[in-house]
Amino acid sequence: MIILFLIVVLIVLAGIFVLWASRLPGGMTLDLGNGTLYEFELVWALLAILLVGAALALAWSLVTGLVTLPSRFGKSRRASKVKAANKALADGLLAAEAGDAELAKKLSKKAAQYAEDDRLKLLLEARAAEISDDWSGAERAWGQLTRLPGGQLAGLRGAASAASARGDAISAVARAREALELKSGADWPFNSLFDSQVADGDWDAALQTLSTGEKRGQISGDSLRRRRAVLYTARAAALQHNERKEAQRLLAEAIRSAPSFPPAAWHGARQLMIDEKTKAAQGVLELGWKARPHPALSQLARRLETNAAPSVIEGRLKNLVSANPDHRESRILGAELAMQSRNWLNAVKALALLVEEKPTARLCLLLEKALRGYGDLTEAERWGRMAVTAAREPEWSDIDPRGGAFQYADRDWARMVYAFGDAGTLIHPRYETSERELEAGRPVALPAPGGQQDAVKPPRTDVVTPPLDYVPED
Repeated sequence: MIILFLIVVLIVLAGIFVLWASRLPGGMTLDLGNGTLYEFELVWALLAILLVGAALALAWSLVTGLVTLPSRFGKSRRASKVKAANKALADGLLAAEAGDAELAKKLSKKAAQYAEDDRLKLLLEARAAEISDDWSGAERAWGQLTRLPGGQLAGLRGAASAASARGDAISAVARAREALELKSGADWPFNSLFDSQVADGDWDAALQTLSTGEKRGQISGDSLRRRRAVLYTARAAALQHNERKEAQRLLAEAIRSAPSFPPAAWHGARQLMIDEKTKAAQGVLELGWKARPHPALSQLARRLETNAAPSVIEGRLKNLVSANPDHRESRILGAELAMQSRNWLNAVKALALLVEEKPTARLCLLLEKALRGYGDLTEAERWGRMAVTAAREPEWSDIDPRGGAFQYADRDWARMVYAFGDAGTLIHPRYETSERELEAGRPVALPAPGGQQDAVKPPRTDVVTPPLDYVPED
C-alpha cells in the first residue's frame, strides 16, 4: 500500500511539473555532433528526461530484485522455520505442563529440527523427560543447558531437582552449591543448600550458608537471627562434656542472636551450672525469662545448686517473676509460689483469672490443687473433672524436673530451625498440641454430677468459701 501510494504521488507530481513546464517559454536543442540538430519544446524535453529516469529506475529495481532474490527467499524460509520452531516449543511446553508426556516428546523432536536456540530445545527436552519420570534424561538435558550462555542457573536448578528426584542427594547439593557461587539474585540455591544441610544435621555448614545468604540479602531480620540461634544451640548441644568452653561460646552467640529462644537460655545456664557458676547461670535464666518465659527455665532455676535452701530457691523464682511480671508464665509461677507458701487464697485468685482467660487442662489441674489446699473439695473435684476434656496446650508439663527439657534429637532441632526460626514457635518432640484446639471450640469441662454442662456455680456455703472473684460469670 505504501509503494502504491508513493507511485500515485509521483505521478501527480510529474503531471504538475509537466503542466508547469508547458507554460515556460523556450526550448531545447540536441546536437548529435555531425551537424544534425534536434529542437524540442521545453516541456517535451523535460518529459523525456523524466521518462528516461523512470526507465533507469525500473531497470535498476529489476536487477537488484533478481540479485537479492536468493537471500530474500532464504530469509523467508528461515522465518518460516522460526515460526514452526516457536510453535513447536510453545505447544511442547504447554503439553509438558498439561502432563502429556507423549506429545511433549514428539514436539521436542520437532523443535530440535527447526529451533536455532539450543537452550529452548533443551528446556523442552528436560521438561518432557521430567513428566515421563525419566530423571536421568532430565538431568542430562539440564546439565547440557548449564553449559550454554544464559542457561547456567536454570540448568543447575533443574539438574538439582532431577538429582533429588532420583535420590541422589549428593549431586543435588553439589548443583545447589554451584548455583550459590554464581552470586545471582535467585534465592533457591540458598534455600536448597540450607535445607539439605539442616536435614543432615550439619549445623556448621548450615551456619556458613546462613551467613552467605545474609551477605546476598536472601535472608534477614528476625528469621535470620532466630535461625542462627537455633543452629548455635543445636551445635552446642551436640558437643561432648569436655568441650564445654566451646559450647558456652556458641550458646552465648545464640542468646545474643535471639534472647527469646528458651532452649538457648536453658542450655547456657545448664553449662554454667555444671561449672558451678550459679550466679551467672541465674543471670542467664533471668535474661531468657525476661525475653520469653518458659516453665523449663523455672525448673532449672530450682536445681541450680544441690542442697540449696528453700528460701534461696524461692528467691530465684521470684526474680524470674519480677523479670517479666505480666507474662502468663510469670503469673502461673507466682501462683505456684503462693501454693508452696500455703497461701491458697492468693493462688486461687491468680489461677481463677488465668482460667477465665484461657481454660486449659494445665490450669484446671493447678486450680484443683489450690482449691484442695484452700479446703473447697467439692469445687476442687469439679475443676479436676474439667481438666479431663479441657483444651491442652504445649505447656511442657511432661518435663521431668530432674531431667532435660530441651534434649532434642537432630530431627527435632531441624524442625525447630523453621518452627522457631520462621514463625517464632517452639516445638515439643513428645507432645505437640496447639491453640487450634481452643479455636475449634472444644468443650472445656465435664458437668458436675446432676448439674448443667455450661454452668460454673459458686462453691457451696457449708464449706470454707473462697472469694467469688475466682468464679467466672455465667
